[in-house]
Amino acid sequence: MAQEISDRRDMDFVLYEQLEVEKLIKHEKFAGFNRKTLDLILSEARNLAIKELLPINAAGDREGCRFENGVVKVPESFHRAFKLYREGEWIAMLDDPEVGGQGLPVTVALAIAEYFNGANCAFGMYPGLCHGAGKLIEVFGTQRQKQLFLKNMYTGKWGGSMLLTEPQAGSDVGALTTSAVRNPDGTFSITGNKIFITGGEQNLTENIIHPVLARIEGAPAGTRGISLFIVPKIWVNEDGSLGESNDVACTGIEEKLGIHGSATCSLTLGGKGKCRGLKPGWELAFRGFQWPAPPICMR
Repeated sequence: MAQEISDRRDMDFVLYEQLEVEKLIKHEKFAGFNRKTLDLILSEARNLAIKELLPINAAGDREGCRFENGVVKVPESFHRAFKLYREGEWIAMLDDPEVGGQGLPVTVALAIAEYFNGANCAFGMYPGLCHGAGKLIEVFGTQRQKQLFLKNMYTGKWGGSMLLTEPQAGSDVGALTTSAVRNPDGTFSITGNKIFITGGEQNLTENIIHPVLARIEGAPAGTRGISLFIVPKIWVNEDGSLGESNDVACTGIEEKLGIHGSATCSLTLGGKGKCRGLKPGWELAFRGFQWPAPPICMR
């Protein structure tokens, strides 16, 4: 029976013959790579996909996620796979080595992602959201924010998500009601409810870093007044250690056909008035369709 993920010969044809990746890696930015190293990396990715991720796909979907006393438990088989994924340093494979990445060309990283997503899409959402949230901090965060969050996110010690949709707003992002009030210490008090949050709660990582869309008190209505905040599940102290719970509560998980192993959560922020967020160095404000292009991981 043929494998359910991309054929290696097809992958080699697209990368080497059609896209001519060997010409790309002659650029000084990719001086540490050659055809042999790329072949080895692709083979390791395919082995992980076939031997670890694909076999737990159906089982993980049957078991699904469980919501117990405010805690989301992912399928048991996902824990070993996530550990191996972390050890292989696959989360930050396309990122600069200076921030903990492997420095692979994006083209090759996307080919590898095809293996992983083809083998187990539900599993792939956890490291995928972690990378997306980390990339946002890498590109738009302050130097201090990068120091506090990036290493733990790019190694998978901490997870990530994206808090956008709200019950009363749906796809109309400008109708969100989550609010942010500036505190004297420079943080913001965050209050609101979010739904359909992939990886919003899970028991794979010791912390989850949530990028949250909210409106600062006094900001204009609609998408023009939206700002983005870094909201940890557990507050991160100035020395990088974990502090107290940051008042981010999961109120339930939702069903999505075919990806029951992926925790799709509803979250309440600031239910006890103790949720704090940090504003990235560059404020991500939406202006219709005229906002800057996002990093590659978010396209």
